[in-house]
Amino acid sequence: MSTDPNFKDESFDISEIQGASDGQPVFNCDGERISDLSSVSIKKYDFTNPIVLSDADLSKLKTKSEQFVYYLAGHLSMFLRTEFNLELEDLTADLYSNFTQSIKNPSCITMFKLQELNGVCLLDVNSHLSATVVDRILGGRGSTNPEERGLTDIEKALVEDFNQIILEEWCKQWHNTMSLTPSIIGTESSGKFLQTSPSDAMMLIMSMEASFGDVSGPMRIAVPYYTLEPVVSRLLTAVSATDKVASKPPRWHEIYDGIPVSVSAEWDAFELTLRDLSNIEVDDVIEMSPSLIEKTNLRIEGRTCFVGEIGLEGDQVAFQVNESIIEAVKLIGKKHG
Repeated sequence: MSTDPNFKDESFDISEIQGASDGQPVFNCDGERISDLSSVSIKKYDFTNPIVLSDADLSKLKTKSEQFVYYLAGHLSMFLRTEFNLELEDLTADLYSNFTQSIKNPSCITMFKLQELNGVCLLDVNSHLSATVVDRILGGRGSTNPEERGLTDIEKALVEDFNQIILEEWCKQWHNTMSLTPSIIGTESSGKFLQTSPSDAMMLIMSMEASFGDVSGPMRIAVPYYTLEPVVSRLLTAVSATDKVASKPPRWHEIYDGIPVSVSAEWDAFELTLRDLSNIEVDDVIEMSPSLIEKTNLRIEGRTCFVGEIGLEGDQVAFQVNESIIEAVKLIGKKHG
């Protein structure tokens, strides 16, 4: 018996097995008959809900998803021209039937395919959130009626560009493993009408919480595991190989101390009208959103390694590191090792 306080004993008595109590023979996994049933401990296993990925594998995928959410928030902020906050809630595996039953009604469901793979994937966006996106696209401040309703055909057409950005950014996270191209094939407002996968198909579900304007709500991307399996298998294999290399201590030589390395701090692109651009003169001041300065990218040898913000330290311009994207020493080792 395990001494772990978090251990949950799911074993049950052998008498619960049909046929065991009336003298029918019971065999082990090697095909050998079990004579002494009192010494047997058995755990329940739900064959309708098999474990596709281990917790460790899901953790690796979740790390990649966090990077996707970060870049998606920035892209949507530029598209809507307002701050769009996005957080990764969870990454889970569940049955298709359970996912469709969990969809709130009404909702804004986008069905899409990946041209390089088989199967139909789903993007589920909260109806309030979608209605607020429509309001913002039409020039509003980002407010919506609290009444829950589905989108009209015109509103669905308006929000399609918003959904396309989400899908394209989601595909970009896999580009080092496989190039994927999303294609929207339809929309739906209720989960009970969806029949895009078998009810027992295992789905990888990414849950996010989005907020902007005066509304917040969930966004979810659900992909059949059989669709994404070729990509996930390649990714996890590559991650495992990288982990093995990373486990070795980095080698540093004194000769590296004097090697010059190109370092630059850059902001994400922002938009100006053609008229404003043509009127720019010396000594003009260009106003930029404070969020750009707070998300300054520090690039080493042309590759983004850190994210932080620009400020002043005495009479010097300084860069404060808030997030590490890649270990700089690894990058330098690749360039000069």
